[in-house]
Amino acid sequence: MKRQYEDTDFDSSLKKLNSDLLWNTKQKQELKSRILTDIENLESQERNKHPILLTRIKKLSWIRKLTYSGIALVICFSLFIGSAFISPAMAEVMSKIPYLNKVLHSKNIFISIQERLEKEGYKTDVSTNGSNKIEIAVDGSQQYFQDVRRDVEEIAFEVLSSREYDGYTIKVVKSKAIHEEKPSTETIKQYEEAMKVDEALLQELKKQNYDDDTIQVGTLNNEGDLIIIIGIPNTEKDAEKIKELVRNVIRKETNTKYTLKFNKINLKLREQSDRWGSVVSTIIDGLYSKKEYQVNGFSYSAHPQPMTLYIKTTISSSNPDSKQLGIKIENTIRDFLESEEAKKIIKDDEYKIIVYSKDKQQIN
Repeated sequence: MKRQYEDTDFDSSLKKLNSDLLWNTKQKQELKSRILTDIENLESQERNKHPILLTRIKKLSWIRKLTYSGIALVICFSLFIGSAFISPAMAEVMSKIPYLNKVLHSKNIFISIQERLEKEGYKTDVSTNGSNKIEIAVDGSQQYFQDVRRDVEEIAFEVLSSREYDGYTIKVVKSKAIHEEKPSTETIKQYEEAMKVDEALLQELKKQNYDDDTIQVGTLNNEGDLIIIIGIPNTEKDAEKIKELVRNVIRKETNTKYTLKFNKINLKLREQSDRWGSVVSTIIDGLYSKKEYQVNGFSYSAHPQPMTLYIKTTISSSNPDSKQLGIKIENTIRDFLESEEAKKIIKDDEYKIIVYSKDKQQIN
């Protein structure tokens, strides 16, 4: 995803999206508690597959909000959307609802699969790397994994079929053993250190009457390089004061060497990106769910204006059907964005839709 404070090209944006959009129904919600548990007893399983250390105590807006904000959990229509017993009159009404609006009112598919498996008594984690590939990790012994693997796969496909989703592939794997996932002593120290520094920074900013939802603080470990990222609004008149405050806190709290990165944040663009969160997640869910769209990449950018949606497909530009597919995808998205429900979210924002072939040619 392209952030509002940096310019990246299309491919970089897609790679960032795939890195950020780890829609793991348990990992996202439990990461903090698992980190704390690891520190306390070294026995819990730390499931985050990425080496980047995220230790934000309160709010790390540009990472948390833009990667997982707005997953559509509104389910008021879900009881009859997937039902086989719809009256002819209701079926006619439903047929007139744009496809993506139906997705908006359906529970997120990954959560649905997770809940169904839990209901059946299986201990699993459902995740995706931001594409149309779903991975289900099964807890338990090797023998248990072999015994239930096929059943878990069938249940996942049943959930997909109930939505008429044919665009996803399912891979069932065995969860790694706890001892394989246990963080090292050095990693534990880094967690403790980063949490301590982050909390001290947030408290000091609060004392200085800075809004911790505006001044953003995050710490990460990039292959041994400990980095503290400070997001400062581009409207802040005394940015140097904030920078000096940060340096003083770090000198006071730790002897560890940190790399400081100060990023300018456009609050107006950030607010716009936050609003578009649920709209974007709906579009991603909908396009990945159906084979007919042949979509394998998505990103969006609010800078420069207008808001621009980039969709990458698996079709070649030399394919005579490529233009037809590009226009179909654009119309599917536009029908959704022009609906009353979507307009309440995106307001009067202007937007562009660009659909690419696999050889990076625009096809709409």
